[in-house]
Amino acid sequence: MTTIDINGTTIYYERTGGGPAVLFVHGMCGDADVWADQARRLCDRYTCVRYDRRGHSRSHRGHAVVTDALHADDVAALIEALGLAPCLLVASSAGAAIAVDVALRYGDLLRGAVFSEPPLFCLDREAGRAVMEELVPRLDEAAAAGGPRAAVDAFFSFLCPGLWSIIDESRKDRYRDNADIGFTDVRSPSLDIAADELAAVTVPALVVAGDTSHPALRSVAHRLAEALPDARFVEFDHCGHVTYAEQPDAFASAISVFAGELDRRATIAAR
Repeated sequence: MTTIDINGTTIYYERTGGGPAVLFVHGMCGDADVWADQARRLCDRYTCVRYDRRGHSRSHRGHAVVTDALHADDVAALIEALGLAPCLLVASSAGAAIAVDVALRYGDLLRGAVFSEPPLFCLDREAGRAVMEELVPRLDEAAAAGGPRAAVDAFFSFLCPGLWSIIDESRKDRYRDNADIGFTDVRSPSLDIAADELAAVTVPALVVAGDTSHPALRSVAHRLAEALPDARFVEFDHCGHVTYAEQPDAFASAISVFAGELDRRATIAAR
């Protein structure tokens, strides 16, 4: 196991490949392993770093109150400690919400960011209320019947049915094992920002969505792309919320194209 002590906790990470750095940030209940396939696709050209967010799988929770802001501070500390700056940040779902905060507060550590369907319902509060009205009763019913692990199944079956239909029970168990920290994240304060405040993000961004994902998540993705000053948007066909797992070829291709654009920008800037 490779671990590093940062920001008051111990973080597990894996590093492969060589070249410009790409740091992956996982979503709710996940860990570094969810990005293994994408890292394999990119490590011939890029240094790929995957990690377990604090409290997930092999990383310690620490003693601080867990918030999205704390997770963002962890990302910045990890980039600095591993000498990855300026890196490309690639993040999904709750990890993408954290990544937006990193881009806002630590943009000097990044050369670009990929945000795959962050649940930033501050950008569409009506859609957020609608999805929670659907989700919360399902979680309550599942938790009452089978506890936190059953609630994880209910959460992913509702918001990530594509992922939940293609992974086996052993992989689902990795998510279920992180039920406590996952629902801590859901209940913790998240980034609350108005669309016009996103003009402060100075790094190039790629916003990714799936065409069959929940309408609330798709709405947020569109609004995020519109609000960011230097953003491009891509929506994958026949794809739900977990874009990198449901359409891995399309996702890796989009990352490669975007990273290539950043490489060309860096070459021009160096002349």
